[in-house]
Amino acid sequence: MSSPSKTVLHRLLLTLLLCGATHSVSAQGSGALGGDRSIPPTPVPVGSGARAAGMSNAFIAIADDATAASWNPAGLVQLERPEIAVAGSLTRMRDRFDATAHPEFGDLATEDFSDLNFLSFATPLPFTIFTRNATVSLSFQRKFDFDRAFEARYATGSVAALTPPLAIGQFSRLRFDQEGSLSTISPAFAIEVTHRLSVGVALNLWRSTFLSENSWTQSTHTDGLTLLGGSPILSRGISRESYEDFSGENFTAGLLWKVNPRWSLGLRYDSAFSGAADYTSFDLEARLNLASPAFTPLLNVNRFSEERRIHLPATWAVGAAWRANDRLTLALDISRTGWNGLYVKDSRGRRFSLVDGTDWSNGAQRTGFDPAWTVRLGAEYTFIPREPGLDLPRLWTLRGGLSYEEEPASNRSSRYYFSRGDGTPDVFYGASVGVGVLLGQRVNLDLAWQLRYGPDVNRDLNPGVDGFNDDEVRHRVMLSAVFYF
Repeated sequence: MSSPSKTVLHRLLLTLLLCGATHSVSAQGSGALGGDRSIPPTPVPVGSGARAAGMSNAFIAIADDATAASWNPAGLVQLERPEIAVAGSLTRMRDRFDATAHPEFGDLATEDFSDLNFLSFATPLPFTIFTRNATVSLSFQRKFDFDRAFEARYATGSVAALTPPLAIGQFSRLRFDQEGSLSTISPAFAIEVTHRLSVGVALNLWRSTFLSENSWTQSTHTDGLTLLGGSPILSRGISRESYEDFSGENFTAGLLWKVNPRWSLGLRYDSAFSGAADYTSFDLEARLNLASPAFTPLLNVNRFSEERRIHLPATWAVGAAWRANDRLTLALDISRTGWNGLYVKDSRGRRFSLVDGTDWSNGAQRTGFDPAWTVRLGAEYTFIPREPGLDLPRLWTLRGGLSYEEEPASNRSSRYYFSRGDGTPDVFYGASVGVGVLLGQRVNLDLAWQLRYGPDVNRDLNPGVDGFNDDEVRHRVMLSAVFYF
């Protein structure tokens, strides 16, 4: 028969094990992007191209090249000849993590990734439709990027109110990795309504192709040492969730109105939609009490798969452009996305937020997310020679811009993790510069650099760690080329 102190020790240890198992099952059951550890996607699925990137993506009321279908399909009617556009990007993310209650948690993570961002062919139709010019295009675009990784170490300590008191210390190492993307193949059509007003629409087919898989995977590895009095306990946890072959359809509609030779206004709408994905999860939890060989090691392994529906919200965006003269153009874009519409539905019909992983059926935890807004301001200056009619082999352009972006977040207290957040978005600030050159009226090469900074953001990344925050810095270099025929 065991002693009372040993019985109490085993009961306390069992409680710790059950808490850990419950946490893993909860994360798996949520079925959200990362379960209880979530990173939202790019704030708004905007367009592509280094020219627009150099203007901080203020391009909705301009949209006058082969990338127009990704910004405002109505702008395609401005094309005078066939064009091919290709764009690639290189991104470096730098995160400095901190936690009020854990000074040792501070760490720096850096992640680099590159991708083919955009590829398209656009051409004006060789005939008119009801005496109106029309243009068609076909494009590939990477809409959302999920790449992210970090590693952290932290420790906790407490004393159990037992007789005699029992000291409990925990030392943990956490490794987190998320990778993947969502892309579309988009046929588009635009037509003039009048000589100043045009409309356009792009059908976005969210599919895996040879260019990109519409999938993402998130993995969390935890290694820990728990000192339960004089008993050291080793633990290891692995949690992996994958969404593969995401497919669905939505549309992007656009309107472009050239008010006069100086002013133009643009309107863009991305429809909400649901898509299907093959979901799989794997959870492993192992614990070993080194001081008690008689204590049976704990090993839990869970595998699960099903088809899930993922719902993405609608986005509205408006833009204005002012052409001060033939050389200088200023542009302003404003967009709004209702992130309450970002959720996943499992095979049992349960819905979970993809922002913070909470169960929508739990009114005490469900967060009402505020809409996220973006404001982008850009400028473009073309060095047109002052002597009219001069045929130059090269024509240079300089660009710059500033941006304000909001990203969905629950903003619930990390101390009261199971409470409901107020849904205030995280705020990011950005700046960009770019340069372009037109070679012989046949090839346009553009290069842009973007800086994006978010202070004290991503609290949903590590729920339950008191005072956790992340200062995120993102550098992005984009190179694109447009070929004219």
